[in-house]
Amino acid sequence: MLIVLGFVAAVRMHLLSAPMERDEGEYAYAGRLMLEGVPPYKLSYNMKMPGTYAAYAASMALFGQTAGGMRTGLLLANAATIALVCFLGRRLLTPAGALAASATYALLSVSPGVLGPYMHATHFVVLPALAGTLVLLRAQETGRLGGFFGSGCLYGTAFLMKQPGGLFALLGIALLAWDAAHRQPADWKAHARRLGAFSAGVAAPIALVLVALWRFGVWDRFWWWTVTYAGVHATAAPWSQGKVALADRLVSMGWDLAFWAMAEAGLALLLIERGRARDKFLMVSLLLVSAASVCPTFNFTSHYFVLMLPAVALLCAVAFDVPARRLASLRASPLLRSMPWVIFCLLWAFVAWTHRAVFFELSPAEATAEMYPVNDFQIYPEVGAYLDGHTPPDATLAVLGSEPELLFYARRRSVTGYIYMYDLVQEQPFREKMEREMMDEIERGKPDFLVVVNLKLSWLADSRAKVGTLRRWMRDCTEGHYEPFGAVAAGPNHRCFWGPDSFQRAPNRFLSIYERKPSSAPLATEL
Repeated sequence: MLIVLGFVAAVRMHLLSAPMERDEGEYAYAGRLMLEGVPPYKLSYNMKMPGTYAAYAASMALFGQTAGGMRTGLLLANAATIALVCFLGRRLLTPAGALAASATYALLSVSPGVLGPYMHATHFVVLPALAGTLVLLRAQETGRLGGFFGSGCLYGTAFLMKQPGGLFALLGIALLAWDAAHRQPADWKAHARRLGAFSAGVAAPIALVLVALWRFGVWDRFWWWTVTYAGVHATAAPWSQGKVALADRLVSMGWDLAFWAMAEAGLALLLIERGRARDKFLMVSLLLVSAASVCPTFNFTSHYFVLMLPAVALLCAVAFDVPARRLASLRASPLLRSMPWVIFCLLWAFVAWTHRAVFFELSPAEATAEMYPVNDFQIYPEVGAYLDGHTPPDATLAVLGSEPELLFYARRRSVTGYIYMYDLVQEQPFREKMEREMMDEIERGKPDFLVVVNLKLSWLADSRAKVGTLRRWMRDCTEGHYEPFGAVAAGPNHRCFWGPDSFQRAPNRFLSIYERKPSSAPLATEL
């Protein structure tokens, strides 16, 4: 177990300083605002729940407001989750099987196939969900209501990290229902008390956060983004589009799929094996709930599959644990009895070897470019550092593009809460309302610097969306009130240019920075 934890720690330590990607930039920017006393959703808008913002804020408070500082928190959370997989496996499998499950989860959770090196919210969903399951199993053994309440609190925390995490509470309800149906003699009053304590536990952290958001004065905006608009976003992609995305994501996992194939074999062995009805129910329920948590929007982004990894790891271990136990019962030779675990170790080592470049050979910046091609994330630390060092500390920004990581690197606040442009260029019922709101916030805020990102993946415009008004506004705004400050040339070897002549020196640019003219009139336009 120490070898497994040491391997994962070595990988994460190597990649601690890797350039942030978009989601990390959003979480880090919102986390820093929280450390400065600004509640979520006040100066930064998004559909995500506030739990992961708090996790980022805690990591940066403990380890520093840098990419490495926040990812140190991920390293610790990932190590704790690996241990929880082992503890859960110990209840369901032999000690060797439990170790195999935790080793499988460890490797897959840091794999490029699920963008594991990056600090996505899904890592912080799995941690409390597994902890809640273990606490619930223990509570069912002791009968203590405090255990059921504590388990519910952990499931509620999983929801606060990301909305699909709320589905894991269904696993707890399923385990409670199984216990009620099979415990003899039946005591329905006791079961009702346990369900009540569990439900109160689920509601408690959610209610505390909702009250806090109300007290901070951001309730209306929180509800609009995380419920009203999130509901629209969740139904935007049809299954016809989703199944294509699912196939693409599975193919992109590469040799990691060997573990998924072994999990399928483990599921088959589990179902045909006699006895172990409760273990079967637990593992199948965990698989179904985690699979459902990946599917709500049919987007199937790579890191969503982190939610399925505990179930995959446990079922993969079953595929080796059952043959090993059968061979042990046959009193086979020591070599033959160890053969399933020899095969597992060879498979694990081979899959780890296929990721050797990202894990150890490439530099952190090169690893990010490998996992996020054509996103150019590696240039934003340099641009942000320049803005941080060459602009007044109280300077404000507006980033016209979906690159919130630039706000974090620059250590400057945005005058608009719209830190992503995707919602403004996708055909959806609220597009024009959101477009107008962003324009108004920038016009009133009069940012000292405008950053325009001319990168397709920073916009992902829908061909059906009528964004002509936004484009004209951007043109009038930059031409009438701003002058060149810096530019980044496009191409494989980025070069940064600074000063009034930067646009001429980098005509083929993908990022343009404008400084507000000293005597500029208000930004309000004829639009």
